[in-house]
Amino acid sequence: MQCKDIPDRPVLEFLRDLPYYPEDEVVFPWMGPLRMAGTWIGERPNNVALAMPAGAPPKLVLAKMRMLEKRGLIEGCTCGCRGDFELTEKGTRFLSTP
Repeated sequence: MQCKDIPDRPVLEFLRDLPYYPEDEVVFPWMGPLRMAGTWIGERPNNVALAMPAGAPPKLVLAKMRMLEKRGLIEGCTCGCRGDFELTEKGTRFLSTP
């Protein structure tokens, strides 16, 4: 399996549909509601690997996220340390096209 075998849309939709943090967890309330960021680390409900084909190895998951970041569809940490990914305006526009 390669990055090109993983479709973009399910990954971007996954990031778009992540829940917002509960109000009691928001450190800076003046910033308004904050959406949970996606990650590629561990077994968490916000792990972007859940939007990819089953069994995709972590290196491939991170490579796909790097490709999406390079294209400007997401932003976040693609070096592999913390892996917090969020949808960009360009990613949102991509999802609004058929």
